[in-house]
Amino acid sequence: MELETKSSTVTGDVYIAHTDGSGSLAKEEQPAINIFEDSRIKSLRLINALSYALTTLIVLSSILTSSNNEYDNYMVWKTNQTLLSVAPYTQYIWYLLFILQGLFIAASFLPSLRSSELLGYSALAAETGEVANKTSLPVVHYPALCASTLLTMYSVKLNIMGLAFVGSCASTFFLVNIIKYQLDNTITADTTRHQSDNATTLNEFNFSQWYQQWNQRRRAPALLELDGTSPETSDVTSNQIQQYFFLKFPFELYAGYNLALNVAFLNIVMHKIIVSAVFNLVLVSVSLVLLLGVGCYATWTDKKGLCIGIGGGLAWYLFGVFFQLLDPSTPIMMMYSEEAIAATKYMAVIFANIILSTVALRAVKNAINVRIVCGGDGSDEMADEQEDEDDVITGYAKV
Repeated sequence: MELETKSSTVTGDVYIAHTDGSGSLAKEEQPAINIFEDSRIKSLRLINALSYALTTLIVLSSILTSSNNEYDNYMVWKTNQTLLSVAPYTQYIWYLLFILQGLFIAASFLPSLRSSELLGYSALAAETGEVANKTSLPVVHYPALCASTLLTMYSVKLNIMGLAFVGSCASTFFLVNIIKYQLDNTITADTTRHQSDNATTLNEFNFSQWYQQWNQRRRAPALLELDGTSPETSDVTSNQIQQYFFLKFPFELYAGYNLALNVAFLNIVMHKIIVSAVFNLVLVSVSLVLLLGVGCYATWTDKKGLCIGIGGGLAWYLFGVFFQLLDPSTPIMMMYSEEAIAATKYMAVIFANIILSTVALRAVKNAINVRIVCGGDGSDEMADEQEDEDDVITGYAKV
């Protein structure tokens, strides 16, 4: 049987016509391009790795030095006491933050993660795309985030709290841009993957669609694993979890804790400017309510992923406030009444538990939705792709 090959100059597809009238459509193989051979990508990846190493070394050594130098640590701690001051153990979250950021840096060297849209190297290497989007990439913002972190930590060590507040605000700016970019790309990917009008998305739950999908899976038990999930469901869920903890969670946890630092530094600055117990008590109350609102809003409205980072960072800081006020320092006891201290203490622990409860509910709801979506969409997408391919082949045959 003789073959006749025709190539499409528009799409690069190859149509193979057989003498018996049949035909088939094949994709013309394109040479693979390794974006990490680009000098720009190599340089940026090296800059990110060096920024991480330098920041980790300086910040952690600064924390260790402050802990060992009792006089230096005591003086800074004493002169900056407010109702939002935290217990000393709270600072050890920096060890976890830098371990997680190490996972982010390592992801750029892992074949399974380095091309992820949540990382940003593939978007940076693309010839097309808006410059504004490229400037908000996580890999572009990360060196600046390291610089603002160093500014914050050294300002605290030198007891320049106004500059520390500026540095923490700069860190918040970079973190918000990184998280927003990752969220937008997660939504774009999910929207593209689930375009069917009958598909159950991560944002909504339709009982009739869920029952139909469940009934279809029940009639084909051979396709299910021992735990009741399909192989496709397990693979997709595992990949989502891996991307979340390597690429998203490091910045979410830092954003939550850094937001609390913003509020704490602001209270310290205002406490030095306006020496009024009533004013500072009102400012502390407003700050705690603000942290609660941001924590619950960010956790509950972000439906893409596990969404535990921002709430976790805020809750960690609020628990630090609670444990510090269990045995308040002398300046706090002299300036505020026992009722004011008790009110702040219980507000902090109650708000921390509310945020953690919201995180738990959001995580459970997302786990259920991901299980439902992944369990029923795979076969539909494969059928749609097959129908599209058949339509293209029919069009070639008619020509």
